[in-house]
Amino acid sequence: MRVMTRTRSLIIAGAITLFLLAGMAFEIVATQPVRGALRTFTELLAVANRPDLGEAERLQEARLLCSAGYLQTHDLAVAAEGGIVGIPRNINKNFKAWREGPNVWICPTNRIGPVYQFVFENRGWRFDGPIGILRPRGEIVRTSELPLE
Repeated sequence: MRVMTRTRSLIIAGAITLFLLAGMAFEIVATQPVRGALRTFTELLAVANRPDLGEAERLQEARLLCSAGYLQTHDLAVAAEGGIVGIPRNINKNFKAWREGPNVWICPTNRIGPVYQFVFENRGWRFDGPIGILRPRGEIVRTSELPLE
């Protein structure tokens, strides 16, 4: 009788372990796009803010992290105050990142402010520029809907 209880305990422990491993594998696969886009975003911030690289080198490195569509519509230039024009200088610890269809959107501020899009291109995530503004209560106002000032 005691052997039966031990066997049952081992089976239950094995089933729980398999269930937890399956859940962890699902989480890793499901969050990979957001993690990949965030990796690209932090690399872009690091390149844009590197003081040890010259302007041409920073722009060349940044181009590798931008989508073809963004590069066709935007000329990359070093900003006078540092960084690269059109690319944020940092990311807030309370940033928000999520999937939006096949793309990833990142709001690098304190959950209210500009939202940038990242697209999967050339086997990696690429910066595709601003897509809108995140307002309170999660409302997104697309850049195409913003009034021109």
